[in-house]
Formats: sequence, structure tokens, C-alpha cells
Amino acid sequence: MGNRRKKETALWLVFLQGVGLALGIYLLLMVLASALLVGAVLPEAGAFPAAAVGCCLASWAGAMTCVRRGPWGSLPSAMICAGGFLLVLVAVALLCWQQITWLGQGGILLLCGAGGGLLAGLLGRRSRRRKGGRRVRPARKAEKARL
Repeated sequence: MGNRRKKETALWLVFLQGVGLALGIYLLLMVLASALLVGAVLPEAGAFPAAAVGCCLASWAGAMTCVRRGPWGSLPSAMICAGGFLLVLVAVALLCWQQITWLGQGGILLLCGAGGGLLAGLLGRRSRRRKGGRRVRPARKAEKARL
């Protein structure tokens, strides 16, 4: 039964879940884009814009989860999550291709990912929590006083 309190997630786990969500969404969007390319629905010229939009959306979604559950303000939490997502993308790029075109498409993808995190930090608001416990209505308070 318990005391109906929500369990607090560890700080590092909040950001790990946000980065994991962003990576999962990015992977799904890239699979969708490649299926559209193979099916000739998306032209070859649209492959990179689809990747850039996918990077921005994935970073935004992961950062929004960190904004809602992070301990700091919305902008720092979102940018830390977006930074973790981009670090993983850079690590994979360096492991697979040994170089990144920083001033070309690689840099644009990183800017799109950072833009998604910035957008989540600016638009995402933390829900306000009520201070204190349950409030007792005055009518019930009067009933208890009579007993």
C-alpha cells in the first residue's frame, strides 16, 4: 500500500533516460527516412534535410523529458541532455568514419541537435508543485471542531 509518494529518480538516471529516448527516436526516424528513400517516396536530395529534422526532433524530445524531471532549471537540464545526445552522435561518427566534416553536414547536424535542446529548454516549463500537504476545507474543519 505505501504512502503514495512518487519515487525520486537518481540525477544521473534522469539524464541517461533522456539521452536514451533521444537516441531511440533518432534511430527510428532514420529507419523511417531510409525506408522512404528506398521506396522512392523521399528523393535523394531530401535525405540530409530529413536527417537534420530527425536530429532536431529527437534532441527536443529527449530534452523535454529532462526538463520535466530534472532538478535544475529548464534550460540547463535541456542543454545537458542535448549535449549528451550529441556526444553519443560524435562518438559514433568518430568510431565509424574517423572524421567529421565540422564545417559541412556534420556541423549542421550538431547545430540542429543543439537547437532542439535549446527549443526544449525555452519552451519547456516545469510543473509547479504545491508547497505543503493536503489542504483541509473550512467546512470539514468546522465539523471536526464540533465533534
